[in-house]
Amino acid sequence: MYKHRNNILYIFILILTVFMLNCSAKTYNFSLKNTLAIFLLNDGENYYFSIPVQYIGDYHIGGFEFDTGYILIGNHEIPLSRDDLNIDVFVNEFSDESGRTDGEHNFIYSEKNGRILISKMDEPLTKNHEDDNMFNQYNIFIENIISNNDMENIINEYKKGNTQSRFYLEYTITIDNERIPGCGYLDDFELYNEAVQNPFWFPPNLEFFIRTRL
Repeated sequence: MYKHRNNILYIFILILTVFMLNCSAKTYNFSLKNTLAIFLLNDGENYYFSIPVQYIGDYHIGGFEFDTGYILIGNHEIPLSRDDLNIDVFVNEFSDESGRTDGEHNFIYSEKNGRILISKMDEPLTKNHEDDNMFNQYNIFIENIISNNDMENIINEYKKGNTQSRFYLEYTITIDNERIPGCGYLDDFELYNEAVQNPFWFPPNLEFFIRTRL
C-alpha cells in the first residue's frame, strides 16, 4: 500500500513538473537573429529548430544522409543525431539561379527519427533543361524538436544572458551519382525573446521555406 502511494505521488510530481515547464516555455517567444541559416519555430505544441539547406543547379541530387552536428545555445549543447531529426526534401525543376520558382514542388524524401518514410530522390527528373536559365531547386529541411530538458536549459541560458550561439551540421550528399561526404554548415546566431524574423526581408531563395514553415 505504501509503495503504491509512492508511485502515485511520483507520477503526480512528474506530471506537475512537465506542466510547469510547458507553462514556463509559453511565457517566452523565442526566435533567432543574425542568421538565415537556422530558425527556431513553434508549431503550437513544440519548439523546434529548422535548418533549410538549398541546392540550385542543372544536376540531379540522388541521396542525402545526415552524419553529425550540434546546436549550442549559450553554454548548452544539443547534439544532433539522425535518430532525433525529421528530414524532408522537395524538388522544383523550374527555378532561376536566384531561387524564384514556377511550377510544382515535388515531395521526394521524408525521414522521421531515422526511419525513411518516402524515398524518391534517386528517381529520374522529368524535365530536360533546354533553357539555360532554368535549374533544379532542392529544398532540404532538417528539423529537431526540442525536448523538455533542452527547453529548460535554453530558458536558463537566456535568463543568464548567454544568448550567443552557433550550430554545425555535416552530411553526405549524392550529386549526379557521385557520393560527396563532408558537406556541412557552420553559423553563429543569437537567441532572443521576440517574434520570428520578418519574412519580408528574406531573400528570394527562401520563398519556399517561408510558405511551408512560417
